[in-house]
Amino acid sequence: MTSRPPSRWQRLRRKLRDEGPRHTALLILNGLVPRPLIDVRVWVVASTDLSDFIDAEIPDVGVHWNHGADGDDAAVEERLAQGKLAAVIERGDRVVAWEIFAAGDFVKENWLRFTFRDKDVYGIAMFVKPEYRGQGLAVGLASFAYRELARLGYLRDYGVTDALNLSSLRTSAKARHWPVGRIVYVRCGGFTVIGIDGRFRAGFWSARNPLVIDFSAFDDKVMQGGETGVSASTVHLE
Repeated sequence: MTSRPPSRWQRLRRKLRDEGPRHTALLILNGLVPRPLIDVRVWVVASTDLSDFIDAEIPDVGVHWNHGADGDDAAVEERLAQGKLAAVIERGDRVVAWEIFAAGDFVKENWLRFTFRDKDVYGIAMFVKPEYRGQGLAVGLASFAYRELARLGYLRDYGVTDALNLSSLRTSAKARHWPVGRIVYVRCGGFTVIGIDGRFRAGFWSARNPLVIDFSAFDDKVMQGGETGVSASTVHLE
């Protein structure tokens, strides 16, 4: 017998339980107000030293690199088409969990681009389908990807996590992704005020004239393992 999909109320209860009331309220607000009108984000920047995983034993949860085989999820297919790396877990003919990585740069929003050094990667997104959560798949994904990326010569992985999403913060910590900074912005009708570790600037940025955040801006925090100031000069317009 095919199980019925969760109702809207059940999905709301799950979000409240897993992600927390503040993140759920922000999602509702963003759903009611069109993003071109107003967009608010608070992100935690986290980082992992990949060399810690080069000889690591990883949980055997069936992770492998995805190269476009049958059973891909649409989100994975889209990223693969863009030349990104995807670590996936399949059950039967379904992709039930994935983590996707980019090197060099990544367009986070149509007005915002992240850049990285040659030996750094950016974890775009990790997702585990709700019915498979609580089985250690997220940790298995991260451990496999970190080990293989380290063996390919990459040095550090970065990621950006919604600071209000409790579930994502827990997963980031389990994957040994340690906070090294914070990005917050409010965007209204194209005018944006953005703060990178308390250093604020404002402007009209767009797809043709994006704001570029170079993640070497967080080097001091990475080296010291804690929070320090980030020079505003490392955040530049392209």
